[in-house]
Amino acid sequence: MNYCNYCGVELDKTMTSCPLCGLTVGEKRVITHEWKSKQPIFKDKISSEIKNMTAAQKRKLFWEISAIILISGILVTLVINWIESKNITWSKYTLVSSLSILATISFFTLLRNRPFMLVLGSFISNAALLLLLDLISSNIGWGTKLGIPILFSLYALILIVLWLIRISHRRGFNILALIFIAMGLFLICIEVFVSLYFNHKITLSWSIIAASSMIPISTLLFFVHYRLKSGIELRRFFNI
Repeated sequence: MNYCNYCGVELDKTMTSCPLCGLTVGEKRVITHEWKSKQPIFKDKISSEIKNMTAAQKRKLFWEISAIILISGILVTLVINWIESKNITWSKYTLVSSLSILATISFFTLLRNRPFMLVLGSFISNAALLLLLDLISSNIGWGTKLGIPILFSLYALILIVLWLIRISHRRGFNILALIFIAMGLFLICIEVFVSLYFNHKITLSWSIIAASSMIPISTLLFFVHYRLKSGIELRRFFNI
């Protein structure tokens, strides 16, 4: 396949000249400085427009692009599913997942400066996703009896950690300690709900071991935090 040496247009084998600029096949034309200077104008214009955008405008642009991609994916999968089986079957999962992702992106775009509302909105969108997946799947009940309780415990712990961070006067290693404690509690919650769902009784084994391993880590972090609070520099404390 031939290409024009001047504008780069793809040429058929039978063509003797470029249909765009008229250059004969094989001929080389000297590119002037004026032509070179005009080439990056469009690219530079887009780059400058993006750089001049405010943070809110960039978030809005990200939301719009995400919405176009997700809605396009929904429509494409629905059409393919309908053409393939004359019914809407597997594309339901793409539909509910994409809508949940779009809802989560919307919450992060609109409520990024309100963490508690952001967590609440994210919980609602993910809970709705689990309920819809439960509704369209054959294993009825796992979403409400297993998925929602685990999800609720996760977001409840996130809200508690955010509240403790907010009321904390000095933030440092104590935040990491709180996160490790929350992780240990979440592991216990997972085993509680899983054992209730499958065995109809609470049995704790691995989660206690995993949660216990978080205690010395959190204790060390709290110790380091309050020693540093007393005025000891981090470099001196670790002999760096």
